[in-house]
Amino acid sequence: MASTEYYYFPLKPADLIQKKEHPRISLKESVSRIIHLITITHFGEYKADETLGCEIWESDFENVTNSQLFKEQVKNSLMQTIALHEPRISQLRIDIQIQQVELMVKNRRTKSRITMKVEGVLKKTNEPISYVENFYIGPLSYY
Repeated sequence: MASTEYYYFPLKPADLIQKKEHPRISLKESVSRIIHLITITHFGEYKADETLGCEIWESDFENVTNSQLFKEQVKNSLMQTIALHEPRISQLRIDIQIQQVELMVKNRRTKSRITMKVEGVLKKTNEPISYVENFYIGPLSYY
């Protein structure tokens, strides 16, 4: 088994047109890139499969009034979407944390930072995998 048997994502059409070999990545990086795609995609944005996406984008520009309910909604959404679209992971666990932070953008602004931690086991190699993504809401922004 080659350690770089998966294609780099996103694809580079210019390289393909020029018949250059497309870069390859490891299984862990491939899985991480799919999880990243899921977390930054709004449901319905990918027209070929409207089930790809994350619940966090349903709250774009809204104030989160019940953080525990919001965390559970996002966690359940991610569990379902990752289980559906990333079958190379087993023992999936997701942790969502919300913190108040102050950002210096022109004026001082208080936002909520959402940290999503996705953990599991790669079925093919039985190796653990961990992926962390941060978002800021109030209104929601991706960093």
